[in-house]
Amino acid sequence: MQTEMLSKSAIIVNAIGAGVAMAFSAAALVDPALAITGSADSPGVDLYAQAYAARAIPLGAALLSSLTSRRKRGLLPLLTVSGAVQLGDVAIGATQGIPGMMVGGTALALIHLATACQLAIGRSRDAAVIA
Repeated sequence: MQTEMLSKSAIIVNAIGAGVAMAFSAAALVDPALAITGSADSPGVDLYAQAYAARAIPLGAALLSSLTSRRKRGLLPLLTVSGAVQLGDVAIGATQGIPGMMVGGTALALIHLATACQLAIGRSRDAAVIA
């Protein structure tokens, strides 16, 4: 039932968002200055890029897998966690003065969390119909 509740455009937009997060984290592994502009010589930038990739790549891969699967059982929690992670990125970007992290994180959080809400509402409606 969950498959019917999620539009093809929602799947595509979320997949693009997950792909962008994964690509950005992989690019930051190659050039950590991409993650924190102007601080290539700062200690900890490599560690930050590695920590970012360590969570962004597996989470993005799991989200992409769930989005493209016929059975979308784990999609709601994955979208919720992905949105929460992006909100964390927004907070980090705000405290560190990184505008790109704030803008990108906000956009991806809105996409993931709006889709999670759409799924949750659909699930509630289905449960009400069944009851």
